Amino acid sequence: MSLPHDAQSCYNLIWRMNKNLEREVEKVGPSGRRGYDKDLQGWKAEAHDLGNCKPRRRKLAFIGRTGAGKSTAINAILGAPVLSTRADVRVSLFTNTSPLSILTLSARCVSSACTSVQTEIIYEDLPPSTWRASVKFIEKDEWKKTLHNLLDDISAVCEGGGLNIGRDDLRPALDAWKALKEECINSLFRCYYVVYADAAVAFVHYHSPRLIKTYIHSWIMNMWCPYLVPTFRRRALALIVWSYRKVDNEHLYSLISLNHAQLRPYLTSLGEQLSEPSLWHLVDSVRIYGAFEVLASGAVTLVDVPGFGDANKTRTKRTKEYLKNVEVVILVADIKRAADDQAMHIYFEKFLHQMIAIDGRVESLLILLTGADIRINEDQLHHLGSNQRQIIQNMCQEIDRLSESLDEQEKQLNVFFLDFYMAPKDGPEFAGLSERLHSTREMKDQTTRQLQLANATKDTYIAHQRSARARNVFLELYRQVYCSIKQDSTCQPPSLPIFCIGSMDYTQLLVTNKRHRAPVVFTDLEDTGIPQLCRYIHDFGCKKAISDINSHAHRSALLWESIESYFLSSRRDSRLAAYEDAARGLMETLKDTVDEICQTSGAKMDNSITELEQSLRIEAEKASERSLNTIKVLGEHHQWRSYRTLMRREGEWRSTDLNEDLTLGILEGNASSVWHRLFNDFLKTEIHSLVVDISDRSNETIRAIKNRAQRTTAIAPHIDNACNFIHPFDIMNPARDQYMSAILTMQRDFCGSLKGLMRAALEDHYRVVGRESGVGMFQRMKAQDLNEEQFSPKKAQELYTGLIDQVMTAVRMARNKGETALDEALARLYAIIERSLVCVQGDDQICKTTRRNMQKFLDEEYSAPLAEVTIITDRYKEHGNTALRW
Repeated sequence: MSLPHDAQSCYNLIWRMNKNLEREVEKVGPSGRRGYDKDLQGWKAEAHDLGNCKPRRRKLAFIGRTGAGKSTAINAILGAPVLSTRADVRVSLFTNTSPLSILTLSARCVSSACTSVQTEIIYEDLPPSTWRASVKFIEKDEWKKTLHNLLDDISAVCEGGGLNIGRDDLRPALDAWKALKEECINSLFRCYYVVYADAAVAFVHYHSPRLIKTYIHSWIMNMWCPYLVPTFRRRALALIVWSYRKVDNEHLYSLISLNHAQLRPYLTSLGEQLSEPSLWHLVDSVRIYGAFEVLASGAVTLVDVPGFGDANKTRTKRTKEYLKNVEVVILVADIKRAADDQAMHIYFEKFLHQMIAIDGRVESLLILLTGADIRINEDQLHHLGSNQRQIIQNMCQEIDRLSESLDEQEKQLNVFFLDFYMAPKDGPEFAGLSERLHSTREMKDQTTRQLQLANATKDTYIAHQRSARARNVFLELYRQVYCSIKQDSTCQPPSLPIFCIGSMDYTQLLVTNKRHRAPVVFTDLEDTGIPQLCRYIHDFGCKKAISDINSHAHRSALLWESIESYFLSSRRDSRLAAYEDAARGLMETLKDTVDEICQTSGAKMDNSITELEQSLRIEAEKASERSLNTIKVLGEHHQWRSYRTLMRREGEWRSTDLNEDLTLGILEGNASSVWHRLFNDFLKTEIHSLVVDISDRSNETIRAIKNRAQRTTAIAPHIDNACNFIHPFDIMNPARDQYMSAILTMQRDFCGSLKGLMRAALEDHYRVVGRESGVGMFQRMKAQDLNEEQFSPKKAQELYTGLIDQVMTAVRMARNKGETALDEALARLYAIIERSLVCVQGDDQICKTTRRNMQKFLDEEYSAPLAEVTIITDRYKEHGNTALRW
């Protein structure tokens, strides 16, 4: 059986046995025993939760700059051209249109981004080569706000009685008009293009430019919004199913439920025909389902996200929000720029600093370098050593020797062919010439193959040397960033997986007909790096799938043991009063000891959090002092229309991010190091130590109670049996995971900076400034409202103090959430020990039949399925990849 079927079998067993347990517990009914009724409700709730548990999918997000090769890499990993790539713009797969893609928004020019919305690829047990997809749209209010901003940008051009094209900047109007054109069917407008100052200015020809504002406002509000937005919402749940089949080894697409023209407007940033609208602004996300082998574990979802860090602020904002809920981040970069491009190094260092120091992703990062299958000359590799150059020189000499030999054989073949052609067929020399011609042709073919192999070997060797160079450069940058965060130049960071891949050659090598293969560099699938990456993702998914099942099975075992311990202790014995007093005393000592441990740990946490707060307030004070100058520079670099557009978009427009600039430096330097030490080092170690200490003290208490029970033969066997059902570390460890999960969620909510908090704090202010109009509005926006008032020293200090207050509130809320989980787990541990080992004399009169029936149920209908689940998971553990880091 395969993992998907085995995993489903395990979940079926867990579902069934816990649903049955929920019904069985319901039959027992309430009891007068102290604490039992509360335990009963807890057992029922836990059984209900386990009876409805579902497999969890981890999102592996491919992020990188536009054009880095994310979609191409994902297609290679999936083994099918599911997503649109830039190649689709230039090449049609044996049709007149580019293939259907629902990830993206096919671009019509090479410089355009192919991915404009988050696209998730999810495993589903569909027939081979069959996919289905669903599209989710944004909320109506969000799109309506965007429309109002676009309308305002165009309206600003008309202020003053006409199109003041030459007086001021037109970029906001141009961008707004471009967006509207993408969303609108062009046939509704009569568009003209006017060239002014080397910029193409598009406007509506409607009697008079003076009427543009009124016309567009009326058209959008009265016709477009009421009609199209509800239409989009009605179709948000529409499922599109298409089949992918091979005909003569070529890829063809056929849409089953909707045709290509109907689907394309919802998914493409630029339609293939001028009359088609582009509705990617309205799309929130796309999901593609299929039986992709690399995702067969069911625990992994691949996500292609829009270009990270590009100029489109809408895409970048959505990407950053999406990354908050992503388990693994895969940074995709072009290998050509990875080794020597300084701009790429700066980008990579900034990215790593955010991922490691702020987001806490040091163990959930993967680097993917694309373009390893692009041929380069050995002269371009300046880093090669003498041994490597000697190897390449030997290869070149062999290639020259084979080329010369091939030339000689070609000449001989021409001579023999001429002699053969001129010789009489019935002459004595004809047979000999025929044999020599055949032999020379075979030698030439053999030399040709050897030459091809020699060239391929050389290209592969050079490609591997470039990959090794890029990998080493990235690893060194990673080490430097990590040591900088740690403030320790001698520390060694955790391993960072880096894959150098050749997606295009891999795709070519998959073509069944060898005559149609056209790889550029690699001639072996393994050399492309894709098979290793696929195995890595597949093994990661398998490990997580088994881990999830084990987690549910472990929770079921704890539930079983908790119920079992109660019914084992439901007997009365008047001779056990002395034992109970001694056991209760040991239990009270345990509680006092654990309280002291928790207080000591809490004091350490308080000190570390105080240190973080002090560091953040120091950096925030520096940022507040810089803020006024930041605002002044903003006014110098923007003219009044773009300035107002920036305010109406809450400080984020095109390549300008005012909120980022205002918070720059707060989570950097010493503050970032303190942040990293606290959340990524100290808390992990401290919480783990706390759980271990509590577990050790609990085990000592259990052993002491067990030893005390040996004095009373009537109770000793029962206590020995009950001790086997109590595992303090297993009870406390899930709370540790919940604690760290709360901390990790808090870290990622900041998205590497405090700009989200700044944007929220200035929301009302942005709205006020953005409403300015009339004569003198630019000076009022820059000076009176924004500079002198909002960012005066006193107000700036209040603003930044409030930001740090919000940060510390979030930190303390995450800590409180984690401590609540620990307290609840500790309460469960105490209750189990007391019920099983201390209060062994039940105050209730549970009948023997009820006790016997429950124990029979647990043995036959609960423990047996649980053992079956364990057998299945153990089988995969034996074949697990121990090299996996995750």
